[in-house]
Amino acid sequence: MIDPDIPQPIVQAIVNRCGITSIKKLRSGLSGATVAHCRAADGHEYALKLWPNSFSCNRIESIHRVILHAWKEGFEIIAFPVIFQSLAHESQTDSSNTVLSSNGEHWELSQWRPGEPLTTTAALDNIRRGAEAISRFHACTAALKTIHQPPPIIEERLRTLASRRQYFPVLIQSINRTDLPLDVTAALRDAANLLHWKWDEACAQIHRSLTEHGVCNLATQYILRDVHAEHLLFSSGKPTGLIDFDAVRIDTPAADLARWAGSFLAGQHSADDVWEAVFAGYRENMKQPDETYAAQTVKLASDLCFAGIWLSLANWLVWLLVERRDFDAPPEILAGRIYNLIRAATPRS
Repeated sequence: MIDPDIPQPIVQAIVNRCGITSIKKLRSGLSGATVAHCRAADGHEYALKLWPNSFSCNRIESIHRVILHAWKEGFEIIAFPVIFQSLAHESQTDSSNTVLSSNGEHWELSQWRPGEPLTTTAALDNIRRGAEAISRFHACTAALKTIHQPPPIIEERLRTLASRRQYFPVLIQSINRTDLPLDVTAALRDAANLLHWKWDEACAQIHRSLTEHGVCNLATQYILRDVHAEHLLFSSGKPTGLIDFDAVRIDTPAADLARWAGSFLAGQHSADDVWEAVFAGYRENMKQPDETYAAQTVKLASDLCFAGIWLSLANWLVWLLVERRDFDAPPEILAGRIYNLIRAATPRS
């Protein structure tokens, strides 16, 4: 079964290259991405992805170079893209070796990775193993390029903070959107109430801490930047798949630790236990870590995580109430994401 929504030139290219016999589109979820599961005649499985329009072919190729480098360095759980060596000579597509382009759209075919994502209730050992996998990815990509500079994510977060400030507390008056499901409306109302009481305090802390980090020249390299729980897959308690590389670029490794730890702060474990597991796992691949660097990374990761949680809460209110975005996800998934952020932002006594 070949999904009829996949452009024929793309279908023909992957059939010719890998012997694909089945292409089935998957639900896009919160990301809005178009992804299809593909199966070949020899039993191999692949993921076919349509990149967002905002990504140029050059940008996608630069991401693929990082992924392929990590794979060649021994990071075997990564979903690396298939290389199409002959596509440059085919008239029906205008494609690079790893990017399939047709009618202005850019597609990739990558190896399908097995496993399931962790949940907020994941065991501390699995959280630690995930951080260890992230550390291995960083070790593999460090040789590509390292720049000492203020981490770009600092300026990015401060810009987001400034842009979100204008909407509060006005957003609280806009909660009763009649076209939103009741459980999503309830989650937004709870988020708005939390921001009403704590937004100014959170803003001050985010601005103060990130401004301090923003004047430091730190080692930056290629990192994932969006390695939350749903992008690192596990089988039998071990990481078996790393997927979704849209955000890959040069930044501080602390940003990946912040994103990973933030996936579990709404769960059953204390924040201290989660962070201890994350840093224990990450240190497993560090060769005699410099104590000053390690302490700086710990502090920066914690501050980035705090900023990410509060800014994400603000983002959901803006996306759903101001920009009125549509997400192809069940209401309970949307509400659950918002409630997880609320729990992560609210320290347990």
